[in-house]
Amino acid sequence: MLATASNTKAFWYLTRGTGMVSLVLLTLSVALGVSEVVRYARPGWPRFVLAALHKNASLLATVFVGVHILTSVADSFAPISLADAVIPFTGRYRPLWLGFGALAFDLLVALIVTSLLRERIGYRWWRLVHWAAYACWPIAFLHGLGTGTDTRVRWGVLVNVACLAAVVAAICWRVGATRTAPAGRRTAAALATMGVALGVVLWMVAEPMRPGWARKAGTPTALLAATPSANAAAPPLQAPFNSPLQGSISDTQSPGSTRAQVTINANLTAIPARLHIVIDGTALNDGGVAMDGSSVRLGAGDPSRAYRGQVTSLLGNDVVASLHDGAGDRMTLTMHLVDAGANTVSGTVTARPGG
Repeated sequence: MLATASNTKAFWYLTRGTGMVSLVLLTLSVALGVSEVVRYARPGWPRFVLAALHKNASLLATVFVGVHILTSVADSFAPISLADAVIPFTGRYRPLWLGFGALAFDLLVALIVTSLLRERIGYRWWRLVHWAAYACWPIAFLHGLGTGTDTRVRWGVLVNVACLAAVVAAICWRVGATRTAPAGRRTAAALATMGVALGVVLWMVAEPMRPGWARKAGTPTALLAATPSANAAAPPLQAPFNSPLQGSISDTQSPGSTRAQVTINANLTAIPARLHIVIDGTALNDGGVAMDGSSVRLGAGDPSRAYRGQVTSLLGNDVVASLHDGAGDRMTLTMHLVDAGANTVSGTVTARPGG
């Protein structure tokens, strides 16, 4: 059981990481492709260097997409088969958004294969497939927004917005470099591109970044209860707040060693949250510990929205901790603890926003 859970978590992290890296590499490939089309060149960056970078970025993106697919299939949490990953819109898990991912992969493979066989199939067929494959990036982008678990996380938002801005800039550069079309038509095309990008951002804020998207996106009902974002019973923690706490405390020390560890597990009674504190250090003769390491976790049921950090001040029974959540929001906890005997602890905790 423990090994299976550990492997599943590793696959989940690999799927998330390779998905984001794939998007960044595809964005780079699009930008380099535009550089080739507009015949960009500098003394230190001749065109053959850009062509090689474009080709290698596309190949590397394909590798990461392949790992992304394999880890998605290997992860036993979501019912995704290898066929679902390559045949669009056939899966049971978020079929539309997963189908976009399969379609983007198929287009990417077609682009790579025809580029490698360009001399054999001829320029006309290669160009036809190449133009069709330009749809790979926006389809992959929608796939990431619809199925990605990091769409609401601050760093995920920054990566997505940066990639979108880079592609919009590349398209506007391409449109501006086209001299065969009238200026009015080129201006309209650039404005339309920016309008579509703005619409995507507004949709991202209104849909995937809002609670309840997992159900709306097509997550099977059986998985909703096991999905962290589906736990609606515990709202996200928000400072400021004050609450009494009640829980247990343990002090462990290895025989013959001066090292000690104090562990506190407590419930906050005024809000639905649980506090877990571990303090490591050197045992003191009169009891307690001289801290040299710590960890703190404050959660309300949803692991993805838990605050984590460490103790920044320990003075007797007064403890101060600095925490942050996955989105980068910070919170400072000030606790006054009372040892109630029999390995129990009580006290109060005050939270304020900021570090």
